[in-house]
Amino acid sequence: MNSGIVIRAEGLGKRFLIGTRDERRTVASRLRRALTGGTSQRELWALRGLDLQVRRGDIFGIIGPNGAGKSTLLLLLARILAPSSGHLRVKGKTDPFFQLAAGLRPNLSVLDNLSLCAALLGIPRREFQRRLPRILDFSGLHDYLYARYGELSSGLAARLPFAVALHADLDIILIDEMLAVGDRAFQAQSIESFKALASRGKTLVLVSHSLEMVRSLCSRALYLRQGEAVFCGDAATAVKRFIADVDGAEAPPRS
Repeated sequence: MNSGIVIRAEGLGKRFLIGTRDERRTVASRLRRALTGGTSQRELWALRGLDLQVRRGDIFGIIGPNGAGKSTLLLLLARILAPSSGHLRVKGKTDPFFQLAAGLRPNLSVLDNLSLCAALLGIPRREFQRRLPRILDFSGLHDYLYARYGELSSGLAARLPFAVALHADLDIILIDEMLAVGDRAFQAQSIESFKALASRGKTLVLVSHSLEMVRSLCSRALYLRQGEAVFCGDAATAVKRFIADVDGAEAPPRS
């Protein structure tokens, strides 16, 4: 891999098998499937034939409608999923912090969950204690340190894993709509942090429905539709292509 390229995908695909009907798992149904070779599942390609390169220090956007394959791509980049076809190489330390909230505990305190989040990201206990003041300054959770995590509003709760991850030693940071729940001040603070991280050679991959954010923050972007790349290149052009397709789909037919 070229020293400047930290993500390279060639013909990348991810296939799932999904159910097509409600089928009770009885002895008779299992015997019937064994004898006939029949199945109640069909293939769904969430991604297919994707070629992609992301360079060190990029802020790279991923856009597209719901079901386009955006989150599946992040899960592949985080090594949670394995490709069904093609090749994917990721150079550097990355963690699925956009999935971390699922591992946090609503009955534990905010402080305990901060510690848990740090552990999930591989931050040693002593190093977490050293970074904690900066994490609290960024998240604004000083006054909630001993509140139960489940008592926080959705906006405050989302700040917790986000703040810890931005202060971890990640080379590639994967972001999936984490800013959607934050207020304007927190969004502005986060965007400045993204720029500072990129200036230090960190790579950010941002999935967002905020086209204006992608256009203003990202240098390059990938536009996905039905699991395939429509466009990959200049972020403003990717957004323009997406908007044109959405407008075309919503336009009433001519009489």
